[in-house]
Amino acid sequence: METMNRRGFLKGSLGAATTFTVLSQSAGHAAANKVVLGIMGVGGRGRALLQSLVKSSGVRIKTICDADTRCYGPAAEIIVEGHDYKPQFGQDFREMLDDPEIDAIVVATSDRWHALATIMACQAGKDVYVEKPLSLNIWEGRKMIEAARKYGRIVQVGTQSRSAPYTDKAAEYIRSGKLGDVRLARVFLMQNSPPIHVAEPQPVPDSLDYDLWCGPSPMLPYRPGRWFWRLWDFYVGYIMADMIHQVDLARYLIDKKYPDTVCNAGGVYHFSDGREQPDTQFTTFEFGPLTMLFEASLWSPYMHRIVHLQDKTAFPDWPFSATKVEICGTKGFMCFGRHGGGWQVFEGDGRSRQSRAVVSEPAGLKFGSIIDAHFEDFIDCIRTRKRPKADVEQVHHSMTLCHLANISYRVGNRKLRFDGATETFANDAEANKYLKGSYRNPWVVRENV
Repeated sequence: METMNRRGFLKGSLGAATTFTVLSQSAGHAAANKVVLGIMGVGGRGRALLQSLVKSSGVRIKTICDADTRCYGPAAEIIVEGHDYKPQFGQDFREMLDDPEIDAIVVATSDRWHALATIMACQAGKDVYVEKPLSLNIWEGRKMIEAARKYGRIVQVGTQSRSAPYTDKAAEYIRSGKLGDVRLARVFLMQNSPPIHVAEPQPVPDSLDYDLWCGPSPMLPYRPGRWFWRLWDFYVGYIMADMIHQVDLARYLIDKKYPDTVCNAGGVYHFSDGREQPDTQFTTFEFGPLTMLFEASLWSPYMHRIVHLQDKTAFPDWPFSATKVEICGTKGFMCFGRHGGGWQVFEGDGRSRQSRAVVSEPAGLKFGSIIDAHFEDFIDCIRTRKRPKADVEQVHHSMTLCHLANISYRVGNRKLRFDGATETFANDAEANKYLKGSYRNPWVVRENV
């Protein structure tokens, strides 16, 4: 049969949304061997993930869910173009959890839903691909791990650069000892970002289930746009929501888990848009003899994201790379790039003012291909039951560093001592109160998952 006409599909999309229609006879025969997916949240990020998912012949995207019915048409069109069938649509993601045909759920909502949706999916016997940032606080991240292990579920997190082939090669180089003893790691997110626009409260659109949209977070007056990005109850802050990619890579490279101490410096110095989270953030972590530094700002127009590189065979201009990681050893210095930036190692000696690149490992592929590889790892793990490259526990340890930086900021940029065995602060009630969030009934992350 001919591929469905896009314009005709969109005209009747909602009216036909309850029927999953396979338009290709050959696809119908192959369907039994495919991993059946549902996706929760098909706004901007969800649609970007769909663009990658439809490249895979090994999946069937049966159902897409969003609290706003206006998101259905643009998201479903991606599936029609890529796979030649209409997906089902539902506002309430719990309908997907009740569907025995669905193997796994992709959670592409904003931060507030990541933990609870993952836990509920695990309880329903579904594997999960959940976008970053993993959690809103350390406690709920631990609950996500407990749910994955208790119900035997695969939970892959969207820190996609773990699936870049050059990432493993960089880690192997460091572990071989060629960099010497690693004493310092620097993690950067320095870029130019706009203010957060805050519209006046408006009536809730008929298309939106606003209670479901707010989920575990407070149900504040409705405003269009991303006003909620400025509030702790909804968001970890723009810095940590994006920096988690570099943090996860740095922690993988240095092979450390919990720091002994954390001390943040910074604040809201540039913007005046009512945000609660800092726009300038410098954080120091002590891992015994190794120190890790976060360096972040949202007002740096001279810094450039690697993803915008036109020549994928060229290395970034490292001093002006907005999303790099630097690993400093006693023998050499590694620059590592997220988004397909590759990595280089530089060596020199104290008698010369010039160092030289001794190892260069280009990415060899575009960032979009890395995202595709990350999904392929997830699909393979669903079939084999192996732990994925970005397993929930691994990324929880990385996300914990982001939360620790934020907690230090929230208690006045104090230095805090952290106990990794209990995931609590030593004798610090003020800091410990930020380890766990509050939840709005009935959307509660409970102690016993």
